[in-house]
Amino acid sequence: MRGQTTVVVVVALFALFLFLSTCVAVDTAGEETSCPKQMSNSNVNNITVVAPAGPKGDTGSPGPRGVRGEKGEAGRPGKMGPHGREGQKGEKGSTGQKGSQGTEAFGGGAVYIRWGRTSCKEGVGTVTVYSGFAGGARFNQKGGGSNYQCLPAYPEWGLYIDGVDGIKSYMYGAEFQLTENAPYDDEKLHNRDVPCAVCYSLSRRAQLMIPARTTCPDDWTREYGGYLMAAYRDHPSRSEFVCMDGEPEVLPGGEGDVDGALFYLVEARCGPLPCPPYVEGRELTCVVCTK
Repeated sequence: MRGQTTVVVVVALFALFLFLSTCVAVDTAGEETSCPKQMSNSNVNNITVVAPAGPKGDTGSPGPRGVRGEKGEAGRPGKMGPHGREGQKGEKGSTGQKGSQGTEAFGGGAVYIRWGRTSCKEGVGTVTVYSGFAGGARFNQKGGGSNYQCLPAYPEWGLYIDGVDGIKSYMYGAEFQLTENAPYDDEKLHNRDVPCAVCYSLSRRAQLMIPARTTCPDDWTREYGGYLMAAYRDHPSRSEFVCMDGEPEVLPGGEGDVDGALFYLVEARCGPLPCPPYVEGRELTCVVCTK
């Protein structure tokens, strides 16, 4: 048995010798082989034997802590968390100092019509709401409205059917009707169309038209004054009494005598109206006041 082992070892050494001799010969010829190479920078020929990887070793102990790096950029804000519980109500604070009194606020509401003018007297705290044309029922019709209207210069329409069918009330424009003995310039005003303006008082709440007066009561503001006017006494239709401005304007393009609603001066008549202080046949004045 021992003799057989010796023979096997001799054969193995002889085979290894032949293998190394062959690799040396081939390497001298410059051909690439799978034989082990001679290590560089060494005068000793080392033989590398490729062996399978061994088992993984145990984890080593942690190394020393490194140097702290620079602070990075701020990240994006995270999602909002849940709403917290409401805290307890704090104690009432001390009363602050009293502030200074402010300017008086506008509490107005007085609205009136200025007949015979295209705008309001805005220097007395009044603004023009709109301006337009005086109108009303035709002087010779028994029905229809009995009060003058201040129609806006630019109407707006709803549903409508064009054409006069006769089964409705009518709205006409209005004209001045004056005679030579009038307190106005009849040549400039007679048969001319009448303008009007709707006025709003910013700081006064009440308005009043006083006939037969040119001044307002104490603590009232005079908006304008003029002469009392209404429909003609013998016409079948009636109208309200209005205060026509003492310095009236006229609308352009209304020179023709087409009638419609008409404005006549109002005279005082004695009898039931006491004279004096009133005077027979004298034109009545008027004034519009606000407070």
